[in-house]
Amino acid sequence: MFLFDVCFDLDELARRNMHVHSHFSRCASGEMLLPDIVRAAERAGLTDIAVVDHSNLFKDVEVPAHNELLKAQRDALDTPVRVRIGSELSAWGVGKYSETPEVIRAMEYRLFAQNHYQMFYWEHPEEQTPRGYADHMLAVLTELFRTDFCDCVAHPLAPVKLRIENAGRVLDEISDAALGDLLAAGEAAGSAWELHSGAICGWPDFARRYFNLGREIGVHFHMATDAHRLAAVDTAPALAEYRKILL
Repeated sequence: MFLFDVCFDLDELARRNMHVHSHFSRCASGEMLLPDIVRAAERAGLTDIAVVDHSNLFKDVEVPAHNELLKAQRDALDTPVRVRIGSELSAWGVGKYSETPEVIRAMEYRLFAQNHYQMFYWEHPEEQTPRGYADHMLAVLTELFRTDFCDCVAHPLAPVKLRIENAGRVLDEISDAALGDLLAAGEAAGSAWELHSGAICGWPDFARRYFNLGREIGVHFHMATDAHRLAAVDTAPALAEYRKILL
């Protein structure tokens, strides 16, 4: 498992961006070449980044091979930025993952998305209601934490592109007790939790609950912009909103 020290200081957390996509992610800009990503991180004063291209069930995406190419490029760079190469893996159902355990464990950084319900292969709950989706995401993450796979959870529990009426109510269906139990389970499993700029700004009331419960429990947080273009590598532009929403 990979964790930094526990930290709740937003300025300190913003010195790292642990969710950056390279051009190997089909949704990312072609400008996202590793040397240019690292230079952007240097200009932003970042100490650490994680490059995590999508792993899903499309077999035209060869994450292990891309990881090796990116690691070779990283090792040829002269930079003070610490760069980890991994993947945004798909926890696409309860106990269902986009790569084999052997591939997952070989990665330097394993970020898991549990809520890409817009993907055609993603498992959906039998009851497709806010309550049903809340229970499903909780079950997916609870099962994930029974493995040794996860270094960090991507945009946790956010109803990302969920095509149901009143999708935002999914988060209202997650009680403080259930959220606290889940945060504690992730911490016990050695998993960090993202402070994801899109999720925080998209669902601010839940983000405040999530951050403050996490602080009470003492979980690890990783700052993340989910960068798909070079300008988004810098975490600083989001800090004012983070402070307003979370504190």
